[in-house]
Amino acid sequence: MSVFKDQAKFMQACGQSTDEMNIEQARLYAGLIHEEFNELLDSVTEENEVKELMDLIVVLIGYGLSSGWDLEGAWKEVWQSNMSKIDPETGTVLKREDGKVLKPASYKPADMSAYV
Repeated sequence: MSVFKDQAKFMQACGQSTDEMNIEQARLYAGLIHEEFNELLDSVTEENEVKELMDLIVVLIGYGLSSGWDLEGAWKEVWQSNMSKIDPETGTVLKREDGKVLKPASYKPADMSAYV
């Protein structure tokens, strides 16, 4: 299962493109992102919050596919980059006081050039 392939299949059933830049379609998804994000913020129950979070993920993926980006490849690249933040000796990450993960010497930034 791949959320990127699943969303592409749905979009294709809607007559939408998923492998090339489609400005008009990307603008549609940009508006939906705004709408779904606000619905997430306005959620009053945990059940509704999960539903709105999933809706937001769907429209975010729709935006990326509308832009013709290789989201599957980009995900793997970002995942590898995030994993490089884990100290190989301790198996943990360093964090700031507020909980944000810090980038150690082993960190390798994601290179998105192959996916756009």
